Amino acid sequence: MSNVRFFAFTLFFLVSPSLFLSAQKGTHVIQVDQQEQIEYIKRDTLPVEIKRLSPAINTIYSEYNPILFKDSTFYFVSLRPESFSDYEKLFDEFWTTSIYWSKLTMSGFSTPVPLPKTINNSKYYNCNFTSNAERSLLYFSRCLRDTMLELKCELWESKFSNNKWEKPRKLSRRINLPGTTTTQPFLVEYEDCNILYFVSNRKDGIGGLDIWYSVYKNGRFGDPINLGVTINTEGNEVTPFYDIEKSTLYFSSDRHNSIGGYDIFYSEGAFSAWKTPQNMGVPFNSSKHDFYFSIHPNNHKKGFFSSNRLFNSSFSDTCCHDIYQYEWLIEKKEEEVVTVDTIVDTISRVEKIRNLLPLTLFFQNDEPDPRSTDTVTSRNYISTLSDYLAMKEVYKQEYSKGLKNKAKSEAEEMIERFFVDSVQRGYLKLTQFSEYLLTELNEGKTVEITITGFASPLHKEEYNRRLSARRISSIKNYIAQYNNGVFLTYLNSKKLIIKSAPKGKTMASKLVSDNLQDKRNSVYSIAASLERKIQITEYKSK
Repeated sequence: MSNVRFFAFTLFFLVSPSLFLSAQKGTHVIQVDQQEQIEYIKRDTLPVEIKRLSPAINTIYSEYNPILFKDSTFYFVSLRPESFSDYEKLFDEFWTTSIYWSKLTMSGFSTPVPLPKTINNSKYYNCNFTSNAERSLLYFSRCLRDTMLELKCELWESKFSNNKWEKPRKLSRRINLPGTTTTQPFLVEYEDCNILYFVSNRKDGIGGLDIWYSVYKNGRFGDPINLGVTINTEGNEVTPFYDIEKSTLYFSSDRHNSIGGYDIFYSEGAFSAWKTPQNMGVPFNSSKHDFYFSIHPNNHKKGFFSSNRLFNSSFSDTCCHDIYQYEWLIEKKEEEVVTVDTIVDTISRVEKIRNLLPLTLFFQNDEPDPRSTDTVTSRNYISTLSDYLAMKEVYKQEYSKGLKNKAKSEAEEMIERFFVDSVQRGYLKLTQFSEYLLTELNEGKTVEITITGFASPLHKEEYNRRLSARRISSIKNYIAQYNNGVFLTYLNSKKLIIKSAPKGKTMASKLVSDNLQDKRNSVYSIAASLERKIQITEYKSK
């Protein structure tokens, strides 16, 4: 591979050459015979139309990170030479990555314009961006080569004020851990907090490049948390995109049953709680590298991704990436079949819902709103869950304190299993329940659910009853805010009725310590943790 092609591809990943070589090795291990890949593609092609975007967007170099906003403004990143004279020799000096924008009109894309130099600073490779819905806040990567010619990337932030982008500031060392690469951010906005997913090779990860997240609340980022072994592997996981309406993460990986190179995968869940990732299939994925999946904001049947599949032969098939648009094709006959399937599924859906009950969700001690005597909270269960998951290592440390060797390892393993099997799995069940519930309501049913709240025996009965009520309130907030408030119409029309049953500590196990001085057993133990919960216990529909 020539220096041009090698460095172009390295720039695309925006990681060090050593990591890139590691990724290549991993790909080689799982790569199947090319003829088998071709047969797989022929056999399993989905009803999806793929189109390469016009030359207005795609050049002979690399374009990636496509994001379309609701007002039809299209952002993307392009790797281009600043000088076209003898660029093979002067490659290191004259190539750059910049963020561009274009307008998608009835006649196609307008001529792309780079964001101002405030963002596209010539000292850096400026790339890999994410924005809030209003496009008043931009997070993006800036990368530099160190003395060993390895790329080190960090995340920066800029705000749009007075009709211009303000001077960016680098995010704190909590996000930009010194000596590591931090890149490819994706912002998710909730009512009371934001989640920033990003990619990093920081320590304590699962493999080379992992996907992490940090909760932004009260003006600061929390400690980054790894998405865990369900998503991250010993290989590389990159380019996260989160669909908040479907609670689904899209990302690319070179390890999860890849049919060739990096493939696009999806997984339902949030934070560190995920279902097993599924390959998007063909034609989203090819025998080459496929990345940067995104969804059209106004039409979920459409979207974009980037790939180096054989369309651009200017350098080689491993060099340069183009942006593609996809569209799901639904024929009339298929729609009729779907209608029949839906009727059949309706019969079994109630049974599926009953199989989820009692649906148990867990909380930290005295959360939400510690020391409050209110019976309601403004917090959404999602934010309380994110705080709880962030405390997992603290629970391990406190529960295993004073233990040694095997006993210590067993105590830590018990906490790990509780967070995975109980806390995270409970949230996954909640997302599935929400989908079933919405389908039932959309079909005209009236639904009544009962939510029961519990507490550990640390406080007096009346306090714990109010705490249980707040926990139920956080789930009510989750339902009210789900999918941009899709349940509000049903709540207001009494088509969806939520009954509360706060029980306090009356049903707590007598074996759970109520001694606050003994925090190991009253706060951090599995027994105490199992008492801090709410349950969706009843579901009635007519």
